[in-house]
Amino acid sequence: MNLTNCDYSNQTHSFSLSLREVGGYFTMPSYHFHDTYELYYLISGKRHYFIEGRTLEISQGNLILIKPYALHKTTDGGPPDHQRLLFNFKKSFFPQPNLMEEILQLLYDKKCGAFTFSPTQKQYLEKIFDKILDEVHHRSIGFEAAIQCLFTQVLIYLARYCENAIVDTSKPHLSPMHEKISDIVQYINTHYMKPLSLEYISTHFFISQYYLSRSFKQVTGFTFVEYLNSVRIREAQRLLRETDEQVIQIAHMVGFNNVSHFGRIFKAIAKNTPLQYRQTYRSFT
Repeated sequence: MNLTNCDYSNQTHSFSLSLREVGGYFTMPSYHFHDTYELYYLISGKRHYFIEGRTLEISQGNLILIKPYALHKTTDGGPPDHQRLLFNFKKSFFPQPNLMEEILQLLYDKKCGAFTFSPTQKQYLEKIFDKILDEVHHRSIGFEAAIQCLFTQVLIYLARYCENAIVDTSKPHLSPMHEKISDIVQYINTHYMKPLSLEYISTHFFISQYYLSRSFKQVTGFTFVEYLNSVRIREAQRLLRETDEQVIQIAHMVGFNNVSHFGRIFKAIAKNTPLQYRQTYRSFT
């Protein structure tokens, strides 16, 4: 593949890509979710990818597809140095968004968020990725339309892969510790509106606070509080987009007793206030 670092985003922010060679050990510095789909292709190296309560071990040639607003983070999975190609996109990027809806739904119905390919399959996909990078590099007439066609080809290929492959959805956790933390994360995802604390969770799951704190960070890349807050703020964003509830009511609905504290945490994660977030979202819809 073409391994020159590259970044591109179109004017409507419905499609972007980032090709990066990362030297040394690297862990994403913060929790992360966004309103776009994300496709992550690992060109070389080994990583741990935390997605919605489960940690996946990925290596060269593996691909991850993530839904909008899915909480995720990558951490070191072994030796230093890795290279990755990252795409973020919305359905509105494509000339046929309904087709993309059908394809993406198939991928998730089949639980094909993570892909492992044969050498021939990797070669096929990397040729398409190289063509996309060439279009971005040269920016000849019609390059954006060419990117649309090429990336559509990628998603169709993944859908057909899922349609024809026998998908193993019973992969074991990386360790008993990963399984325990996954159970805790699922509990937080379901009960985030309650007054959860490290002490309460450790008691509920019969483990020490010290072990929980250390293991939670090791497995997910988040501290317990970071993860809990990010789940709550993600739900608050959904309520701001989809309802007319007042901010103070939303704060209580997602587990914050203090609206000022809610506002500070929201701004730290979303980079704007709850009202600014609602106004910005509605101005684009």
